Amino acid sequence: MKMVETHHRLVVFNSVHRVMVAEQKLMDEFDILLVPVPAAISTGCGMVLRICATDEKRIAEILGAAGLQPFRIYAPEGDGYVEVGEFS
Repeated sequence: MKMVETHHRLVVFNSVHRVMVAEQKLMDEFDILLVPVPAAISTGCGMVLRICATDEKRIAEILGAAGLQPFRIYAPEGDGYVEVGEFS
């Protein structure tokens, strides 16, 4: 089993602090996992949140309401990732 499957999304932040705050806000309600940033994604932060694609919209709303912008959401595609959302 791969760490990121087609039904997952990766939420990428610009700092480890934001990742940790987001994890705390989401962990009781959603199936999330803190994972290392894949080499195909460029970021200043070493960790990202793996979420289920079905939760993407609700999680983006919660993170936005919590003031955790900017963040980006990526979906796996082939051997890499494609950005599917940017929230500033």
